[in-house]
Amino acid sequence: MRKRGKVLIWGWLLTISILAASVRAQSPSAEHRFTYSVFPILMYDSDVGLGYGGRGVVKNLYRRDESFDLVLFNSTKGEQYYVFAFSLPDAELRQGRKYPLALDFRVEYDKMIHSNFFGFGNATADNEFQFIKESGKLEVTLSHAFSARMIAEAGYRFTGYSTYGFDPAWGTITPETPGAGESRVSLLTARLRWDTRDSQINPQRGFRAFYSVEYSPSALGSDWNFVKHRLELSAYRRIFPGHVLAARLWLQGVSGAAPYPELSKIGDSETARGYKADRFMDNAMILGTIEYRFPLFRRLGGVLFVDAGRVAGSLRGLSPNGWHRNWGWGLRYYLTNFVVRMDVGISVEGQRLFFNFNHVF
Repeated sequence: MRKRGKVLIWGWLLTISILAASVRAQSPSAEHRFTYSVFPILMYDSDVGLGYGGRGVVKNLYRRDESFDLVLFNSTKGEQYYVFAFSLPDAELRQGRKYPLALDFRVEYDKMIHSNFFGFGNATADNEFQFIKESGKLEVTLSHAFSARMIAEAGYRFTGYSTYGFDPAWGTITPETPGAGESRVSLLTARLRWDTRDSQINPQRGFRAFYSVEYSPSALGSDWNFVKHRLELSAYRRIFPGHVLAARLWLQGVSGAAPYPELSKIGDSETARGYKADRFMDNAMILGTIEYRFPLFRRLGGVLFVDAGRVAGSLRGLSPNGWHRNWGWGLRYYLTNFVVRMDVGISVEGQRLFFNFNHVF
C-alpha cells in the first residue's frame, strides 16, 4: 500500500510538472513591471520572546509576471516560521483576468513552542498546558480561469506534523490523541472559485464564493484517511472612499479519520481572534466575520471587527446556539504587494494580540 501511495504521489507530481511546463506567461505589459516590497519584523511577546525577521515579495524579476514570496521569522525562545512561495503568473496580476493555466508552489515550516490542545467539542474547558508542535508543508496547485470570474484549481499537499513535550498527566493531549507524536498527511485538492473582487491583496468591492474538497487516502502514503469540505462566502462594499465594509461566512466539515491539526477549529488569527489558538475543535464548524476597514494616515489604516462561530461533531450538529463571539480592532499597513496586519481580539476569555500579513479574508 505504501509503495502504491508513493507511485501515485510521484505520478501526480509528474503530471503537475508537465502541465506547469506548459504555462505560457504573457509578455509583461506596462502595468506589470518589476516591483518589490520588504517589511522587517521586530516584536516582543511574553510567550514567544523577542521576535525578529521579515517578509519580502518580488514580482516580475524575470519579466514573466511571476512572483517570489519569502517570510523568515525567529524568536529568542525558539519560535520559527519560514515560508517560500512562487506563483506564475502572480495571483494579484491574474485577478479579474481569464488565463489558460497558472502555477502556485509553496513550502512552509512552522515551529510553535506554545501550542494548545483543549480537547474536542464546543464547550471544552480552558487550560494553560502548552507543548511544541512542528509542521512542514509542501503544496503545488494548478489553476485555470474559465472566465475572469470562474476559476478551478487542482493540487497536491503533503504535511508532516510532530507534537512533543506534553505530559499525559495533564489529562488533555495524550499519545492516543489522533495526530499526537509523528504524523503525515498526503492529499489531493480540488477547488472552485467565483471571484468578482477588484483585488486579492486589498479588495474594495466584489464578491467571492469558494468551495474546496481535500481527499487524504492511505493509498497516497498518508497516515490518515479523511475528506474535508470547505465553503466560504465573502463580500466587500465600499461605502466611502477608502472605507470598506467586509463580511465572511465560513462552513467546514471533516469526515473520516483525521489528525487533530486537520480538524475544524475556532480561535486564532484567522477565525475568532479573541480566543486562544485552536480553542474549540471538532469535525465541523461555522464562522461569521464582519470588518469595517477605514483609512488613518497615508498607508496606515484601521479596522473594527466582530467574529462569531461554533464547532460540532458534524455539519448537522451546527445550530444557532452556543456561538463563541468576540470583537476587536486592528491596524493595517498597506504596501504594494501585501498588507501588514495587527489585531487585538477581545472575548469573555480575555484579550489576544496577533501580528500577521494580509487581510483575514
